[in-house]
Amino acid sequence: MLLVACFALGWLCPWLSALRPLMPWCLFYMLVAVFLRMEFTPRAIHWRHWLVIAVNLASAFAVWGGMLLCGVPERFAQAAFFTAVTPTASAAPVIISLLGGSVTFGSMGFLLGALCVSAVLPAAIPLVLHQSAWAALPAIAGRVCFVTLLPFAAALLLRRRFGERARRWGRALTPSTLYVWIVLVAIIAASASRTLEEHAAEYPRADVLWVVGIDLALCVALFALGALLGGRRRWHECSQLLGQKNTSYTVYLALACGAPFAALGPAFYVFFHNAWNGIQLIFAKPRGRR
Repeated sequence: MLLVACFALGWLCPWLSALRPLMPWCLFYMLVAVFLRMEFTPRAIHWRHWLVIAVNLASAFAVWGGMLLCGVPERFAQAAFFTAVTPTASAAPVIISLLGGSVTFGSMGFLLGALCVSAVLPAAIPLVLHQSAWAALPAIAGRVCFVTLLPFAAALLLRRRFGERARRWGRALTPSTLYVWIVLVAIIAASASRTLEEHAAEYPRADVLWVVGIDLALCVALFALGALLGGRRRWHECSQLLGQKNTSYTVYLALACGAPFAALGPAFYVFFHNAWNGIQLIFAKPRGRR
């Protein structure tokens, strides 16, 4: 109920989008709390991580190419591409932790996915949008660094300096990350509401509804496919790694590359993946945390 209330609050109060500068700091806090509990060893890298990353990239090109071959207008194919190609959300390790999954597996998958997808996008985006994305790379790199590498480095330093005490801090902080996540959902909902309000004349309602339908189909398919890739032991983790998306990342990228309609794809997707995670947190019986 709290998640639904935050969705409604954000959507009905678009002025809350003014709080967007708080988003990276919230993500930073959440990730430091998760990374403090993580074991950083080469053994933490699993072959399923590479499988999820490969499917993440392949699904984006398959959806984009398939829609074009079927005669779907290119703007819808671009919106679908930007949604499907989005790397794992920064909050995914937090949700995996709250569901009782492996923090180490989820965190390593998040890090590898962010780095690999970010490395591919400069070549992929010109193909999809027929234009160069190089001008946006410095800002994108800085954004990725702040919400991935800096929390990772901060956790490593704290672990090196304080050892087991730092891990205990991570366990103590983890429950609070749920409430930080809920605040983020409200801000994202407000931002999407403000975007539609500002561009109502540019986006016909029918086109917007088509993007919403595409996002819903992608959300169901990606979470289900991720669960299938994870097998019996890692279905929670792989489902989150493939289905939960860092939508703010590709929204920015699409806008920076001059494709505002394509940005609607990841912008609407945030509602579906957060709704599914809210349902899971209500009804799922978490496994023992590790």
